[in-house]
Amino acid sequence: MKGDPKKEGVKKEDLKKEGKVSSSADEKKEKMLSFLLNPIFLIIFSILILAIILFTVFSGVEETFEFSNCGDGTFSGYCSLSKPYFCLNETLVENEVLCGCSESFNFNGVECVSEYDSLIEEKYFDYILNGENGTLYFKSRALVLNELLALPRYQVYFANQTPRRDDFALKKIDNPLQTEFLSPLVIEIQNLYPVSKDMQAKVAVSLVQNIHYNESQFISFFGNDVRVSRYPYQVLSEGQGECEGKSELLAFFLKEMGYGVVLFYYPNENHEAVGIKCPIEESYLGTGYCFVETTMPSPISFSEGRYLKEGGIGKLSSEPEIILINEGMSLGENLEDYKDSKTLSKIIIANENNGGLNSFEKKAMDNLRKKYGLQY
Repeated sequence: MKGDPKKEGVKKEDLKKEGKVSSSADEKKEKMLSFLLNPIFLIIFSILILAIILFTVFSGVEETFEFSNCGDGTFSGYCSLSKPYFCLNETLVENEVLCGCSESFNFNGVECVSEYDSLIEEKYFDYILNGENGTLYFKSRALVLNELLALPRYQVYFANQTPRRDDFALKKIDNPLQTEFLSPLVIEIQNLYPVSKDMQAKVAVSLVQNIHYNESQFISFFGNDVRVSRYPYQVLSEGQGECEGKSELLAFFLKEMGYGVVLFYYPNENHEAVGIKCPIEESYLGTGYCFVETTMPSPISFSEGRYLKEGGIGKLSSEPEIILINEGMSLGENLEDYKDSKTLSKIIIANENNGGLNSFEKKAMDNLRKKYGLQY
C-alpha cells in the first residue's frame, strides 16, 4: 500500500535537510580542527602554557625563599665588599679564609694581620637610642694615627685655581688608610640594626654627639699659629674633637652607610654641622638635607642653632655654605626625630618667651632629655 505522496515528500525533504545539517556540522568540525592544528595557533598556545608554568614556578619560589641581607646590603651567604667580612644570618662576621684580607692586611694562615697592629689601644664609645645606653668598641692603632698626622695639612693651588673648602674636607674624609681602619666600627653599627638603615644613622649620630667636645689644636705655620682640625680617625683615637672634626667623622660614617651627606659651614660663627639627605618637607632651609648638630646631643633635624663652642653654648644666625660630601640615599619619612625636633623647638621658644615651662612642657622636655641624652 503506497503511502501518502505528501507525507513521502515531507520525509524526503526532511532527509535532505538532515543531510545538509550533517554536512554543515562536519564542515564546522573540519574548520575547528584545521584552526587548532594551525602552526601559528599552536605557537601562541604553547607560549601561553609556558608563561603560566613559569609564573607558577617563580611565584612559588618567591613565597618559599626569602633572601636576608646584612646591614651593608650584602646577601646572606656572600662576602662583603669590606674584607674580610662574610654575611651570616644578617650579621657581618670575619671570615678571612673565604673572603680574604683588606689591603693593609695579610693572611698568616689563621687571621688577617697588619704592620699597623703594634701599639693598639682599645677605645669605647657611648651612644643613646630611645633612652637606652649602648657602647661600641674601636681599636685605635698608634701607627695609623701617626701616618695620618704626618700628612701635609695644606692644599696646593695653581694661579688659575680658587681654594675650596670641600677640598680640605674631602681630603680628610676620603683618606684610604683611614677608611680601611675605621670600617670595623662602621660594621659594628650596621650589625646592630641590619634591617634598618635609619637606625644605623641614629646610632652614628648619637655616638659622635657624645664624644667629648674640645677645641682645635694649633700648629706653627710660617711663624703664625694656625688652628688645625682633627682627622675623623684622630677624633676617635683621642676621644675628643671640635665641631669640624666631629662633623667630618659623622659625615664619614654616613657616607660609608650610603647616605647623601653635606656639611653646613657658618662663616660668621666659624661653625660646622652635618646635613643628611631626608624628605624635603623635613629638611633644613628646603635644602633636601636634615640638619645634624655634632657638638652636643639633639634629634636629627633639630636646627635651632644651639651648639657648643669655647666659652659655652652658641646660636646660629648666618646663612651656611653647603659642602657636598656624598650623593646617596635618604632617611625615611617616618623618623621619630622629625616630630621630636618640632616639639623641642616649641619648648625652647616657650621657655624663652615665658621665662620658664609649664608642667606639661617640663614633662615633655624630661622625656626628650632621656630619649636623646640632651644636655639642656
